[in-house]
Amino acid sequence: MIKLLITSLLLTGFFGTALAQGDETGQSTQVFLPEKAYSLGINSQFAMDGLLDPGTFTPIEFLLRRGLQGERSLRLRARGWVENSNKIEEEENRKIQQSRFAIALGHEWHHPINNKFGYYFGADLEKGWDIHNTTRNYSYYSETYGSVKVRRYDFITTQSLGLVPIVGFTYSPMHYFFVSYEMRMEIFYNNTKSRKDGFAKSSANPDGSETHSIGGYDAKAWVFDFQPYSGIFINLKF
Repeated sequence: MIKLLITSLLLTGFFGTALAQGDETGQSTQVFLPEKAYSLGINSQFAMDGLLDPGTFTPIEFLLRRGLQGERSLRLRARGWVENSNKIEEEENRKIQQSRFAIALGHEWHHPINNKFGYYFGADLEKGWDIHNTTRNYSYYSETYGSVKVRRYDFITTQSLGLVPIVGFTYSPMHYFFVSYEMRMEIFYNNTKSRKDGFAKSSANPDGSETHSIGGYDAKAWVFDFQPYSGIFINLKF
C-alpha cells in the first residue's frame, strides 16, 4: 500500500511539474546521456525499506549506463544482499545463511520532455541466484530412545533467468546529477532445488551410531510480476 501511494505521488508530481515547465518558452532540451558518457546510480529503496521496517532486508542495487547515439544507452544493473543469523530458542540453535544476487544487461531509449524532465523505456535480460541455507541443532527426550540430539540441514537454491521490460522517468536538476524512477514487468523462469539432510543420535544406542534421513525436490516455474514502484535511483554522470 505504501509503495502504491509513493508511486501515485511520484507520477502526479512528475507529470504536473513537467507539464508546467513544458509550457515555458525559450527552453531547449538537452541530451540525457551523451555518447560515450557514463552514469552510475544507486537504488535508494534499501534505505526506505529499512526506515519503514528495520527488520526488512532489501538488496543494494546499482545501475551503470553508457550513452549511445540517438538518445540511447546501454545499462548494466547489479544487486546483492547477504544475511547471516544465529537464533537460540529454548532447546534449538538455528543458523540461517541467505544471499541474493542478480545481474542484468539491457538497452533503453530516452525521450526528453524539457531540459529537466524526460522518460525512457527498454528491457533488461536478468540472471539471478537466491540461496537459503538453514542449520538446526536441537534435542528432545523420548521414553523409548532417551535423549535424542538432532542436526538438520535445509538447502534451497533458486536460479532465475528472464526478461524485464521497463518504463522510467528522469529529473535532472543539474547537468551531472539526476534521479530516476522506473516501473518493471518481470518475466522469469525459475529453477528451484531443495535438499534436506537430517542426523539423529540417541543416548539409548550403545554404539553411538547416527540415523540419517534425506529428502528434497526440484521445481521449475514461470513467474510474472509487475512492479509499479522499484525504487528511486540517485545517479551521477561522468
